[in-house]
Parts: sequence; structure tokens; C-alpha cells
Amino acid sequence: MLSRTAEAFFWIGRYMERAEYTARFTDVHYHLLLEADEKEHVDTWRRYLEGMGELNTYHQVHDTLSTQSVVEFLTLDQFNPNSIVRLISAARDNARSIQDQLSSEVWQQVNTFYLSLKSWTPHDLWEGPHHLLYRIQHTCYTLYGVFGSTMIHDEGWSFYRLGQNIERGHHTARLLAHPILFKGAAEPAALTDFHHCMAMMKSASAYEAYRKVSRSDLVPTKIVNFLLFHPRFPRSVRSCTDTTRQLLARLTATPSNLNTAEVLRTVGQLAADLEYATLDEVYRVGLANFLSEVTERLDQLSETMTRTFFHAGGPLEAALTRQRLRRRPLVHHPEPSLRPIRAVLSVEHQFTYSYELPVTAVRTLMRPAPVQHYGRQRRLDSRWPMEPPADYRHYVDAFGNLVWQLEHVKVEKAISCLVQMRVETTALYVPDGQLAFQGVGAQDSDCSVEPAEFTRLTRLVDGSDALHRLAKHLRARGTSPVELADGILHQVHAHMRYEAGHTHVDTTAAESFRIAAGVCQDYAHVMLALCRLAGLPARYVSGYLPGEGQMHAWVEVLLPVGEQGTPLWMAYDPTHQRRCDERYVTVAVGRDYQDIAPTSGYYSGKATNTLEMKVAVTLESQGPAEQLGHSLTRFQSAQPQEEDAQQ
Repeated sequence: MLSRTAEAFFWIGRYMERAEYTARFTDVHYHLLLEADEKEHVDTWRRYLEGMGELNTYHQVHDTLSTQSVVEFLTLDQFNPNSIVRLISAARDNARSIQDQLSSEVWQQVNTFYLSLKSWTPHDLWEGPHHLLYRIQHTCYTLYGVFGSTMIHDEGWSFYRLGQNIERGHHTARLLAHPILFKGAAEPAALTDFHHCMAMMKSASAYEAYRKVSRSDLVPTKIVNFLLFHPRFPRSVRSCTDTTRQLLARLTATPSNLNTAEVLRTVGQLAADLEYATLDEVYRVGLANFLSEVTERLDQLSETMTRTFFHAGGPLEAALTRQRLRRRPLVHHPEPSLRPIRAVLSVEHQFTYSYELPVTAVRTLMRPAPVQHYGRQRRLDSRWPMEPPADYRHYVDAFGNLVWQLEHVKVEKAISCLVQMRVETTALYVPDGQLAFQGVGAQDSDCSVEPAEFTRLTRLVDGSDALHRLAKHLRARGTSPVELADGILHQVHAHMRYEAGHTHVDTTAAESFRIAAGVCQDYAHVMLALCRLAGLPARYVSGYLPGEGQMHAWVEVLLPVGEQGTPLWMAYDPTHQRRCDERYVTVAVGRDYQDIAPTSGYYSGKATNTLEMKVAVTLESQGPAEQLGHSLTRFQSAQPQEEDAQQ
């Protein structure tokens, strides 16, 4: 692709993203300030214009700061190069220069948007500010959809998304530089501060997504953690950086005469810093300093991309760039030498319900497949043909598990389903080959159940005198939580023997411990009971492991990991007496087996039913991550399943 064409795609993405953000921020804060005093109006708009570097430009046109003049300056002012009307005009000029590379739908959308906005006047704006600003946001969303659905996802599409994600990361980082977020880990008591927190989340289109993670509280530290580090929220700084890294890896995968090492190193360093940084480290170095470093590194990335893909700088520019590229880590990484090992596993899970006589109103709940992302695990693709076909819906339960609900009006003889999927997992190892201490953080799963719930006993995870005595003995050793969990793991494995036929799905932990025998489910229930009696939050896990021939069960224990004591759910397999590595595929978590049975349901009729299940798990590949590469690039051409798109 010609460099000027790539650059045009890149700046279309940046201009449209900037216009969308400006419209959303202006709309949210215009309504926030309707009942505020004059000082709050001035402080809010000064902070925004200073953060965007536009305060001097504004004062060249206006003497004082007022909401009316600022809103007009940000939307329709032709003197402001970053007003929405100027941004859309610049995007349209770039689109016109590469019109032959665009679909007719994209060009029509951009051109119509520009022509309609060009005719607006301040009078039109103040007849309905929300109407205009909402229309701008909606048109930007529509353009992104038209771009993605009518254009080939080739280099041009990649450069468009690069511009979009770099611009988006910039705005999210600048948005977090708000004084309210420096106030710590308590929900704001003042109503004004609470409204500012809400406005901040709405300015990033993050309010509803944040509520799903943190429910009712708007805590400054949680807001910072969500908008900085959440790996799956598309407007978080980490997500934008990860997407940028993936796009650059795709663009540089094909050999060319470009020297791309510099740009890959720049984005890789920033992405690694954001992946391994913790909230404690951010506040220790100072939130303002951290955000300043992030925006500076994003600017550096943009400059490096411009020089690499769009034009070549001279010797002086190259020397200055090398000086700028001397790395200043965002935070110190306590374990810089961890080695990732990646595996791709193929799973086939077939189940068949057989009925003696026809039955009606059959409802089946299934949990045979994981959500798209869980910690360092990704579901690459999946399919599940069923006979007879069913009406179905899917949802994510309170534990963050993917649940399929199937409805059959009538079943003559049987329901048969074959679930096929491929899953990529990654585990970290220290240089001597030992599995590193690692786990799943609260932000890396969709579980909304509080850890305290996993300290309570249940019907299947119950207590007995023998279990209480052993838990008390283990706790009395005075070891660290990690050492206590390891001790429980070894005690369970030493006490139990693996024998099928002695227990069933309703056997309790106390009964399994008494007879000292059972299968993986019983091992997991016994370890859960000991952990909870010893004061450690622990949850039941079902999933897949090569060589088992059926679904496997293990345990996750919430433990403080690393120098900062970050709470992580660490996975232990008491059946095999080890911590779980890249060979384990996590499907569902819960308090015990009853919460996450792979299949359950009910029907109308007198016929009895039988269930037959077959599971086959194959380890397709396993090795260092840098050798295996990103497996997603091998499946990007596959059509997404309906449940993936809706999820």
C-alpha cells in the first residue's frame, strides 16, 4: 500500500474518534453543569481545554470562559482546528483523497455527514444541543459499522483502526487526569464529586460496563483500574494498546523493505507495562505522573509510526528519535524474566439425552464451553450442532459463566449435541522451568460474586469434626496463605485415593473425606471445605484436561501474590497434586458442583431419561509464546458464532 494511502486511512480513524469523543464529553458535561455555579463551569472547561492543549487557541477568540462560548468553540468554530466541524472536514478530505480505496457506502456516509454538519449554525445548536451532539456520536458509531461491514479487512482497515485506537487511548488517559480520582478508595461523599465520577464514566461510554463489574459504587480507585487496565473494555488504555500491538503485528507479518523493529518495540514496551502494572504501583509513582508518561509514550508511538510507514525522516530527526526512545518504564516489574508458554487445545464434548417415550416442554441448561476470555485463556472458535434443533438463548450468570438455555417443544427419542471448540491458554514460568505464581484477577473475569461468598460452607462443601480438626491443625502452623493452600493441596492428595463407584454427584465433602475415596469432584469438594474452614476463599472449577476422557474438576483459591500482595484466584488440582498450567481449560466456576453442573434441566412427561457424555481433549500445540505466535491470527478469517457476536 502507498504510504499516502495508509496515512489517509490512519487519520480518518483519528479524526472520527476525536470528533466522537469531543461530542460525547461536551454533551455529558453541558448537562452536568446546568445547575452548577459559575466557578465550576470555569474550572471544568479550563481543565478540559488545558488537557487538550486548546486553551491558548480559545483565548485568541474569547476573553472569558463560559459554557456557551466553549460549546460553540468545540463544535462549530471554524477557527478551532479541533472543533467537530473541522475534524469531520479533515476526515472527509482524507477520504476524498483515497475515494477509490473506499466502498461507496463509506464515502457516502462521510460525505453526507460533512455536508449536513456544514450547514449548522450556532442558532441551530442552541435550539437543541443534545440533539446535535447525540447525532454526531450516532453518526460516528454508524460510520465505524459501515467501515467494518463493507470494507475488506486489509492494510487500509488496519491503519484506520490504528488511528482510532491510538486516539482513543489518548483520550481515556487524559480523562483520568481529574482531581477527584486522586482521592483514594472511598466512594465520594459529596454529591458534586459523585456526579463528576458519573460524568467521567459516561464521557468514556463506560458507565454501564463499569456497573457490571463494580455494581453500585463509584470509587475513584476502581474507576482508574477499570479505565486503565481492564483487558476487555474497548476504551481502556490497556485494551487500546493491546489492539494497537495486534494490528501492528499483523501489518509487519509480511516481509517488506520497512524497518519496523522500532515501532514494534515501542508498542510492545508500552503494552507490557500496562499489562503487568498494578493499581498500587500507579498511586505510588503518582497518578498524574503515570498518565503523563502514558500520553507521552502514545505520542512517541504515533511519531514512530509516521516515520516508519508514512515518510522517512532525515538524520537529525532519526538522532532525536533515538534519544526519545530511551525507555522510561511506567512502573518497575518485579518479575521481568517470566517466560510465557502457550498452548492450543481442541475439545469435543458430546452429550445425548435419551427418553423412553416422547416428552414435551424440554428445557436444558448447558455449561460445556468457556466465555470468550478468562484470565490468560481465550476461546478461539466454537460450534455446537444439535439434533433436533432448539430455540436457545445464552447469558452470563453471576459467577461469570457462559450458560446456554435450550428449549424443545417436543422430543421424540433423544437430544444430541456435539460441542467443538479450540481454546488458547498461556502460563508463566520462571527461568528454572518452574510454574510461576499466577492467577486470575477480579478484572480478568466476569464473576460478580463477592469473595466472602466463597468462604461459606454449602450442602456439598460441608464440614465434619475430622475436617475441622485438620483445618485447625493446618492453620495453626502460622504459614503464609500461599503455603497454607499448598499444604491443603498435599494433605488432600495424600488422604484421598482415586476410585470411581464409591461416590456420586450428590456426595458431600464430609462423606468423601470419611471414606477417603472418590473422583476429581470429590477431591475438589474436600479441598474447598478445608480451605474455607481455614479462612481461605475458594471456588469450584470445572473444565477440560487432556487425557481425562471426561470433564475435570479442580479448585481456585484467592491468595495474595507478588510483592504487592495482589489478590489472585490461583488454580490447584488436588487430584494430580499440582498447580494448574497451560494444559487446563477453565469452563465454569462456582461454590460447588451444583452451581455449575455441565447439563441440567427438566421436561414434561412420565418417561425416564438417561444421559451419555463423551469428552475428547487434544493438545494441538504447546511451546514458548514467541515461537507459537498469536493463534488468533490463524483464525481471524473464521466466521464468528452467533453467541460470540451477541456476547
